[in-house]
Amino acid sequence: MQTETEHFVEVPPILEAPPEPETPRSTGVLVEIVMDSFRVRGELFAPGVPRRLVDILNVNDMTYYTMNSGTLDDPLNPEAETKAFDVIQLDRSGILFAIPRGEVHKPDPFEVVRKKPVPSIVVLPGYEAAGYLHLMPEADPKLVPIVSDHHFVPFTNVIVTADKGRAQVWREPLLIVNMARALFYGKPTGESI
Repeated sequence: MQTETEHFVEVPPILEAPPEPETPRSTGVLVEIVMDSFRVRGELFAPGVPRRLVDILNVNDMTYYTMNSGTLDDPLNPEAETKAFDVIQLDRSGILFAIPRGEVHKPDPFEVVRKKPVPSIVVLPGYEAAGYLHLMPEADPKLVPIVSDHHFVPFTNVIVTADKGRAQVWREPLLIVNMARALFYGKPTGESI
């Protein structure tokens, strides 16, 4: 006697596609923002999918940025009082430079554009930053309107010097500079800073 052990069950076909995953409504980036006489630390929010800090800062239709759970202090006076906030709004034109402090969003490899590092110095009110500006390979720094660009531009391997009565110097791997606030741009003689 034989026993059947396999049973075939007819499964109805799936006629509907599974729901699309929802895209985030906003992206938070941990950042330190330096203004003329204050420093703000917190989580900068921007609508849409995750992007690099420089891309968030260069959104043309935003005249201000919103931060959550941030602090406000004087970057050159460690004894000054630090104030905490639940919500902060920052005027775009008041920002001198921004420094990412959390995980840095890596761009999609298809969005990456090959650039060459150019040793550069930029002077902002109260600060000097010496590092590498990245330009298109065929770009000539003499002909590219860097100061009049009015965008936020990334500099890498930066030495920042603050001078408000007493000089403070520190290094940053990445500094996003508001070129609308730049007083001077120069390419030093030679190939390094």
